[in-house]
Amino acid sequence: MSTRYILLLSLTILLLFSPALAKSQNDAASDDDEDLSFLEEADPDTKSKAASHHQFGEKDGDPDDDDFSDDFDDENYHDFDDSEYKEPEIDDKDVVVLKERNFSDVIENNKFVMVEFYAPWCGHCQALAPEYAAAATELKSANESVVLAKVDATEENELAHEYDVQGFPTIYFFVDGQHKAYNGGRTKDAIVTWIKKKIGPGIYNITTLDEAERVLTSETKVVLGYLNSLVGSESEVLADASRLEDDVNFYQTTNPDVAKIFHLDSEVNRPALVMVKKEAEKISYFDGKFDKSTIADFVFSNKLPLVTIFTRENAPSVFESPIKNQLLLFAVSNDSEKLLPVFEEAAKSFKGKLIFVYVQMDNEDVGKPVSEYFGITGEAPKVLAYTGNDDAKKHILDGELTLDKIKTFGEDFLEGKVKPFFKSDPIPETVSSCIWLFLS
Repeated sequence: MSTRYILLLSLTILLLFSPALAKSQNDAASDDDEDLSFLEEADPDTKSKAASHHQFGEKDGDPDDDDFSDDFDDENYHDFDDSEYKEPEIDDKDVVVLKERNFSDVIENNKFVMVEFYAPWCGHCQALAPEYAAAATELKSANESVVLAKVDATEENELAHEYDVQGFPTIYFFVDGQHKAYNGGRTKDAIVTWIKKKIGPGIYNITTLDEAERVLTSETKVVLGYLNSLVGSESEVLADASRLEDDVNFYQTTNPDVAKIFHLDSEVNRPALVMVKKEAEKISYFDGKFDKSTIADFVFSNKLPLVTIFTRENAPSVFESPIKNQLLLFAVSNDSEKLLPVFEEAAKSFKGKLIFVYVQMDNEDVGKPVSEYFGITGEAPKVLAYTGNDDAKKHILDGELTLDKIKTFGEDFLEGKVKPFFKSDPIPETVSSCIWLFLS
C-alpha cells in the first residue's frame, strides 16, 4: 500500500474503516461526492502525529509540511540540500539513536520504549527535540525503566516503511514489543507525566465503599478486577492489560462489598472482571482467559457505546476498533428518537461482531456529506452494512426498520447472505444512439 494512497484519502479511511475503498487522487478530484476532507481538523497539533495500522495519516498546513513524499524513495529525501540547514546543538546524550541494525535489540531488551521518527529539517521535530531530550534525561536521572529513542526516518527508510510512518514527527510507545501511538503533549513535563503513568502500577486499589462510590460517580467508564489478592500474578496481569489501554482506568479490589457496587456477585469465582460505563449498556462482564491480551481486547471492544453517534471527535475511536464489520443507521434527527432505541437493542446481539454507528443525515457539518459519500439520498431512514475489509462491500436493508429485521439483516450480513449495494449516477434523460453509458 503506497504512502500517497494513504495520505490523499486518509480521512476517507477514517470514515470507511478500511483502506480498501480508497481511490486515487485524480478520482477524488473528479468525484466531489467522494470527498471527505471536511473531517480534517483545522489545527493539526490537536491530533496525534503518530500513525499505525489502526490510524490515518495527516498533513500539517505549514509551509514546511512534515509529511512523507510518495513512497519513501531515496531521491525524494536527498533532493533536500543538507547544506541549507544546520541542526541546532542539543544535549540529547540520553536519547538512544536507533538504526536498522539495533532497532530490534533495543525494543526486545526493554519493556518500555518511546520512539520518535523524525526528519532533521522538520520544524515540528526541531521544536520537540530539546523537550524530548530533557525528558529522557529526567527519566534516566529518576532511574525510570524506560528508554527514549529516535530514528532519522530520512536515513532509515526501511524502518519508516515497516512502521507506516506518514508524517513528522511520528511517535510510538512500545510495551513488551507492541506499539501504540503517543497522543500526549510535546513538552518535557507532558512527556514525563505520560510515561510515568504508563510505566507505573497501571491499576489502583479500591478498598472502601466510599472509594468505590467516588470512582463510579466521577468516571464515565472503568474496569474493576475482583481478585484474590492485591499483589501477585493476577494483579500483574491486570496492570499489564491496563497499559495497553489509554483512556480507561483500571481498578482492583478484594472487598466483596465493593464488588457488589460494581455489579459483581461477591461469590463469583475470582479473578473476575467487569467494565462499567455511563451508557445505555452500563455493564459488560468479562468471560475470557485472564491474560493481558484477552483483557485488553475485551476492554477495547466494549468501551464504545452500543451505538456510536458519528462525529468528527469520535470517528478515530470507531476507526481504531479491531471489529471491521459495520452497521450504519442513516436517519434525520426527527426519526432518531424512535429508531435509536431499536438500533441499540439490536446492537446487543452483535457485541464483538459488528460496530453500530448512527449518522444524522440532516447534520450539514458531517452527516450530510457522509450520507452522500455512501450514496444515501432522501430523508427515509436506511441501514447500511459495510464490510470494512479488503472487498469493502456495502449492503442496504430495504423496508421498515424493525428490531427483528435489523437483527436478521445483521445475521445475514455476517453469514454473507446479503447482496452488495452499488451507488449509481442518475439515468440520463437522453442517450446517444452511438454511445451507451453504463452506470454502477
